[in-house]
Amino acid sequence: MISLMVIPDMLAAIGFLAVAFAVNDLFAATETTVLRRQRAGLMSAALTGALAQTSLIAAAPYGVVALDQALAGIVTLSFIAIPAQFWPVICRIREGQMKIVNRRLLNRTRRAEESVRAMRAWLNMAEQAGHVGHWQLTVPDNRLIWSDEMFRIHGMWKEHYQPNMETALAAFHPLDGKRMTVLLQDVAAHGGEFDVAALLRRPDGEIRHVAVRGQAVQSWGGTVELVNGVMVDVTEPRRAEMRPPAHAGALDGTAGEDVLTGLADRKQFDASLGYEFKRAVRSKKPLGLVLIEIDQFYQYSTDYGARQAAICLRNVAQAVQAVPRRTGDIVARFSDTEIAVLLPLADGNGARRVAMQIAEAIRALGLTDAGRDDGLLTVSCGAAAFTMDDLYNPLELTRRAARALADARHDGGDRVCAYRETEFTTTLAVPG
Repeated sequence: MISLMVIPDMLAAIGFLAVAFAVNDLFAATETTVLRRQRAGLMSAALTGALAQTSLIAAAPYGVVALDQALAGIVTLSFIAIPAQFWPVICRIREGQMKIVNRRLLNRTRRAEESVRAMRAWLNMAEQAGHVGHWQLTVPDNRLIWSDEMFRIHGMWKEHYQPNMETALAAFHPLDGKRMTVLLQDVAAHGGEFDVAALLRRPDGEIRHVAVRGQAVQSWGGTVELVNGVMVDVTEPRRAEMRPPAHAGALDGTAGEDVLTGLADRKQFDASLGYEFKRAVRSKKPLGLVLIEIDQFYQYSTDYGARQAAICLRNVAQAVQAVPRRTGDIVARFSDTEIAVLLPLADGNGARRVAMQIAEAIRALGLTDAGRDDGLLTVSCGAAAFTMDDLYNPLELTRRAARALADARHDGGDRVCAYRETEFTTTLAVPG
């Protein structure tokens, strides 16, 4: 039976062993800088104390005084050594020079951060592939946050633009911008969600079809704190649905492409014009048309021959097609000597601006025409646009563009004329 006098010695031995295990666990669970060199000293003092205390218990029945005193002295030194070794650790903690971090927690945190970074990268790739951007609006300070794809949809660089409500709403078509403002105000005030289709105008003038969805996030008290949402760029699918099939002519045995110029042929143009005109009427959006003709082309054909005239017409067609335009614009051979450019969503000013760019591009080719005063090949352009006020027939749109082209020819060519108001272009010098 164990004597009651031995129990304190046994507890002391167990205490030393507990300190040794604690020091080892602390070193394994924390950064190596926590214990530094004190780990070896603490482990040695604790294990030595435990061994001496155990030996003291074992030697007690024999009554060897000298041995008992020696072992007791070792135990006492161990008791002193443990706090002495731990004191530098306490000093570093007090001075703020050491940050104790659980290794396991640190590893879990790092793995979680790596996982979050990977998921963000995957989300960014998925958004880019699907043309889906996400946004967040904080309430009531109206702070707007965009994902990277939102900047791409808007045609902006995140380094050059800080999203804000005023400019973001101004990027929409005026009617869509007003509707978006009302929807956001309603959701921010009362909660709920919305889903709306809209037209978005990029800084370069390109129009994009987007679907915008938003949903309010409410606090426990029912107050709206955030409005989270997504914007989906549906321009290409939308235009693919609305545009007449490019192979429609091939299905009924006729070609949809002009053999000489590589442009859409007249039949394809007429089909596209009818389709785009109906869409413009339904959506109450503008529709522009530009007709282009090489100045004095019949005389050019007489002077240079039919083969050179065909090459010239093909070069001009390629230059017209290369002029930067919106996705969905249609370039077609309108007649033997005329090329047409159909411009959905372009008003009169937009059509005239495109015509000016085309005239400059043809002059920049530097093609020779001895019949012109300056010896360069030039074109005349007539521009017209659909308006809801007085135009309900696609044939009238082509008639007006043809009338504007006739005015440009009558005034000497090498210029752009718009229907009902003639605007002369300045003569463009060929770069030397």
